[in-house]
Amino acid sequence: MPTKHIKTENALIGVGAEILALLDRDKTVSRLFSDIQEDRRANELSTIHFDWFLLAMDFLFSIGAIRFESGLIKKMNQ
Repeated sequence: MPTKHIKTENALIGVGAEILALLDRDKTVSRLFSDIQEDRRANELSTIHFDWFLLAMDFLFSIGAIRFESGLIKKMNQ
């Protein structure tokens, strides 16, 4: 969760929101990670490490927001 020491864009919930915004169609993990890095550069935000990206993905999976099927990440409730 964001706090006075962790900016929203670096908190897992913020990264998760970015991931969901970029899931306009089903994507591979590597494509999604590449897209988030490109989006962060375009918006002048710091890039994130792959492990933090995976933690955000785990968070989204655990709350039922995404699923992994046939090698693709799919957004639920579309």
